[in-house]
Amino acid sequence: MISGIGIAMELPGRKIMEMNPVKPMLAVSGQPFDSAEWVFEPKIDGTRCIAKVSQGVSGKKGVHLHNRRLFEITYRYPELALALAQGASGCVLDGEIAVFLEGKPSFSALAERDHQSNKLAIDYLSHALPASYVVFDVLYAQGKSVMDLPLRERKKVLQEELQESEIVTIADSFPEKGEDYFQAAQKMGIEGIVAKRLDSCYEPGKRSQNWIKIKKSLKLDLVIGGYIPGKGARAPYFGGLLLGAYSHGLLQYVGRVGSGFTDKELAEIAAAFSPMNLSPFANAPATTEARWIEPLMVVQVSVLEITTGGHLRAPVFLRTRDDKEPQECTIDQLN
Repeated sequence: MISGIGIAMELPGRKIMEMNPVKPMLAVSGQPFDSAEWVFEPKIDGTRCIAKVSQGVSGKKGVHLHNRRLFEITYRYPELALALAQGASGCVLDGEIAVFLEGKPSFSALAERDHQSNKLAIDYLSHALPASYVVFDVLYAQGKSVMDLPLRERKKVLQEELQESEIVTIADSFPEKGEDYFQAAQKMGIEGIVAKRLDSCYEPGKRSQNWIKIKKSLKLDLVIGGYIPGKGARAPYFGGLLLGAYSHGLLQYVGRVGSGFTDKELAEIAAAFSPMNLSPFANAPATTEARWIEPLMVVQVSVLEITTGGHLRAPVFLRTRDDKEPQECTIDQLN
């Protein structure tokens, strides 16, 4: 409970069972373009979040936040649960959770919030590093699905259903001029933009051609399949992670990443390794140093480019992605 409002929270890791789970709609990658049939929104690179706000029979509101894997994350963000209880009811929203520092999303601050389970630490961080929920779609309104409505109509419904606050806001939408907006987003330091077709319905769980993500830098979500033992200060952890992506059900090796880690990240990632005797890669790298692990963890890296042989050039670790299934990391993102 928060401030007597009666916000329902589930234990960490539990899936929401009160309604049929709705997996978020996903976007394909593309290039900037102009079109009067599309709108363009900022791409906030945070934690995808489906928020359900319900009105109970006792008058108390229930707020449930869950990530793209449908795991309950409400306990991590009490400030967002409180704001949603005050500003919405009888609806299901789609958006992105981020922690903004100096007007820009901060990877490190979000990671600190995402990986916290201690209640005292969560309460402290909700004030020291408050999260924001940037809402860009509505799936249910007044308890009824609106996913079959075209986006232009859902945008109107969203304005009616959600009362914005300092930390829960509706994403800006810009019509037609996608190329100009992409250039402006780059100057503002935003990761990119998302183009959305105005007459499209919401397609849960589908990577749809009706949403196109346009990014200024190449960020990839990849699966850890092994590591190179560390030396010196890294001896207790690892020297580099061996990464792959799935193609036709097989994990394909694409390269290794050894930079970008904090000491805390080194320890947390190494502690989660599950050793195995055989390589999980269909095309295991030719090295006797490799130690194989079960391909259970997803990390995000930035790269300068993908080589013609399909390998990473100058990769840098950005963050872990416990909100994403390993099988979602496909070789298509390298093309």
